[in-house]
Amino acid sequence: MQHIFIIDPFEGLKPNHDSSLALMKAALLKKHSVWQAELQDINWSENSLIISTKLVLLENNKLVVSDESKKFNLSRKSEFPWLLVWMRKDPPIDEKYIRVCQLLRLSVFPVINNPNSLLNCDEKLFALEFPDLIPKTHISQDINEIKNLVLEKEILIAKPIGGKAGEGILALKAEDKNLSSLIELMTERGNKSIIVQEYLAKATEGDKRIFLLAGEPIGALLRIPRADDYRANMAAGGSVAKTSLSAKDLEICQKLKPRLLELKLNLVGLDIIDEKLTEINITSPTCLEEISELNNSDLAKQIINWSENLATS
Repeated sequence: MQHIFIIDPFEGLKPNHDSSLALMKAALLKKHSVWQAELQDINWSENSLIISTKLVLLENNKLVVSDESKKFNLSRKSEFPWLLVWMRKDPPIDEKYIRVCQLLRLSVFPVINNPNSLLNCDEKLFALEFPDLIPKTHISQDINEIKNLVLEKEILIAKPIGGKAGEGILALKAEDKNLSSLIELMTERGNKSIIVQEYLAKATEGDKRIFLLAGEPIGALLRIPRADDYRANMAAGGSVAKTSLSAKDLEICQKLKPRLLELKLNLVGLDIIDEKLTEINITSPTCLEEISELNNSDLAKQIINWSENLATS
């Protein structure tokens, strides 16, 4: 079985953290072939979708990219009957990312996650489809409107649309003399919409990441922010702790499942604070390694086992 992972530059991925590396390793341990590519390696030529890849090997329990290269024609299934494409490039969802998703729509092989859905569902805006599950949320680029919301509520959380790993998330406070300047910066002087969301006081206790496979929860952890930061993301210095799923968490998962299956969003990371859904991560959700370590499990192996059925169906 062949796996092609479309990822960020390999040298920038972090061992024991990046879920793409965990999935690659799990596939190699099952004697599958693993190939790596980046956005610029996907092209259309002579009525075919062509992807240029490099072979990934496991040497001394470490993943390395070899010199061996190969071009795959994703328009002809007869050449590689059991092949999966994993689209796991991190945001931003820029012109290059959109172009590749538009091309991957033409693949005759399964793509995880479905490129049509990656194009249509923003990670932060997708949750708006479930208004009964999310915190009170506003989307606006109007500086005065946003400022008045903050003055009314005293504190709100502002997020850039299309960001990742907690980048650019700010707590807007009515008492802050820099409030107007912060809103101007985030909205690029009223030219860019942002998310302004209810502040959940229990955020200091942690942000729960739940990993879903085909709509079903397979593991979770709690990301706890530092005392000097509102963000719990590990990239922002948050720590992790073992957790369990509450009845409300399971209810959220079950309410999302039909929609996720409809959109063929098979690998998803939910962010939940105080039993409120804040994000649905679909591009390259992470935390597989940390969840597995905390629970003495192997989520990457579980996902690769599941993927075998997808490739042969």
